[in-house]
Amino acid sequence: MITVTVFRDGEAPVGVHVTGHAGCGAYGEDLVCAAVSAVVQTAILGITDVLNLNAGVSIEEGDTTCILDRDTSESELKQARIVFETMETGLRSIQASYPKTLKFRSKEV
Repeated sequence: MITVTVFRDGEAPVGVHVTGHAGCGAYGEDLVCAAVSAVVQTAILGITDVLNLNAGVSIEEGDTTCILDRDTSESELKQARIVFETMETGLRSIQASYPKTLKFRSKEV
């Protein structure tokens, strides 16, 4: 199972940690893992390369984290929120199609 933890500062999403595997196919052929990876990594690119925000990013096999730097301004947080909420919407859509493969948690930071 894949666990998606959304880090929040109040209501505002400020990061994400994704860990685990969906277990829906052989290594390298798991479509759910591939879909989750694509959505999460695209969101990270949106944060770091499109919005040019500073974030701590770690991408490893089965374990990905992205968390905004503490000095992120209010206007930057508003932009990042759109990216994080779009990512979460996409992941919840995957979960709706494959309900036993993803679980969500929120964590206050």
